Amino acid sequence: MPEVERCPWCNTVISRSQFVQIEARIREQEQTKQAEVEKRLREQLKAQTQAELDKFKAQAQAELDKQKKTIEVSAKADAAKQVIAATAERDRFARDLKAAQAREAELKASIQKQVDSAVQIKLKEQEAQRSKDLADQRASLQKDRDTAMLKLQAEFNRERESWQTKVKEMERQLQKKTAQDLGDGAEIDLYETLRAVFPDDKITRVQKGQSGADIHQDVNYKGQACGKIVIDSKNRQAWQNAFITKLRQDQTEAGAEHAILSTTVFPSGKKELCIESDVIVTSPARVSHIISLLRRSMITIHVKGLSLNERATKMSRLYKLITSEKYAQRFREVEKLTNEILELDVQEKKAHDNVWRKRGTIATRISNALSEIDTDVAAVIEAKDPTELSVAS
Repeated sequence: MPEVERCPWCNTVISRSQFVQIEARIREQEQTKQAEVEKRLREQLKAQTQAELDKFKAQAQAELDKQKKTIEVSAKADAAKQVIAATAERDRFARDLKAAQAREAELKASIQKQVDSAVQIKLKEQEAQRSKDLADQRASLQKDRDTAMLKLQAEFNRERESWQTKVKEMERQLQKKTAQDLGDGAEIDLYETLRAVFPDDKITRVQKGQSGADIHQDVNYKGQACGKIVIDSKNRQAWQNAFITKLRQDQTEAGAEHAILSTTVFPSGKKELCIESDVIVTSPARVSHIISLLRRSMITIHVKGLSLNERATKMSRLYKLITSEKYAQRFREVEKLTNEILELDVQEKKAHDNVWRKRGTIATRISNALSEIDTDVAAVIEAKDPTELSVAS
């Protein structure tokens, strides 16, 4: 006997398949109603949320406008107070200045009157004696000046001859200097530069006659050793591959992480900076910068405790970076900016020279004016009668 069920709508007896179909339609209708209800609820919630958001924005804008007006009113009041205070201070300064100028004029007039009176009295009392004293003083000053000029001229001649002799001696010594002597000078300059730039590191020079690179730099960070850099300095006229061979051997013997050759000559087709057999070949001007980069990487590797393979990879990438065209372009840009700063210094010095020259001209004019005053005073003192005084005037 086939299965039968009760219809959920009319409660009549129906087959199982019909019951399943009716139940499916009911479920579908319920789902449709539910979806419509959810959609209507979402729309109502969205509208309510938007209304609340608009209300909040309006309230926030109103509060912001209110605060803005309050700040503007306060700022205007403060500004008005400052203007009033500044105006009062300015007026006070003006009054004080005017009073000081009046006192200064009175004081000048009083002093001038006293000076004129004293001059007239002295002129009448000591006219003859002053004429004689003035003549004697002029003669003495002229004699002293002539003697001093002769001494200065003789001293200048002796000093010039001494410097000429020293210059000739230095030229002779310079012509006799060997390549070894020149190299020693460059090495000393580089050694002193590195000591000044990296005071925390231990920097030593290898004594002449001992094997090894010219300079050893032990990199330290917070009292801990992070590795070693060896530097060789060459000041030669021609490149030699033996420079690299020797420095590589010195690097191995010293157990150094990096080797740098500071030189003024480079392999054919190379300049400024290159890598030869894992040796950094660079000009003396770039040594400090290169060491700064290497030093930073050595400290980072030490702090992170990288393995030997990781260190080798990092160093290879670093060497590739510093010899790349991109890095060279950036370094050239730095050099260009440095030159522009130096040019500004030159222009500033020229401006100062111009000001000093004008100041000297003015000082000379002041001296000339004072000389004319002295001449007028001397004419008054040396005059024998009032007619000569009037003629001099």
